[in-house]
Amino acid sequence: MKNNYIDLFKALANEDRLKIIQLLLKNEEMCAQDVEKHFFLEQSTTSHHLNTLRRANITRSRKNGRHVYYSINSEVFLSLIDSFKSEFKK
Repeated sequence: MKNNYIDLFKALANEDRLKIIQLLLKNEEMCAQDVEKHFFLEQSTTSHHLNTLRRANITRSRKNGRHVYYSINSEVFLSLIDSFKSEFKK
């Protein structure tokens, strides 16, 4: 479980990734190309950020043809936060 916390906080420790999270919260689901259009980042950088968020279980992805769509993985993300908070209550 501790590795999950490390992955979570590493993923959240980047301003661009926080902005991507805000964008996905606002739009519910977006393809990677649409996320890229909102930022002054290279395609490879945007892809790296989206994959980092996915590996940390903050987002989930689905493929539709040539496009990959991302959305916030709310249940898992909130569960990780709640679990982390409960560590302080012990």
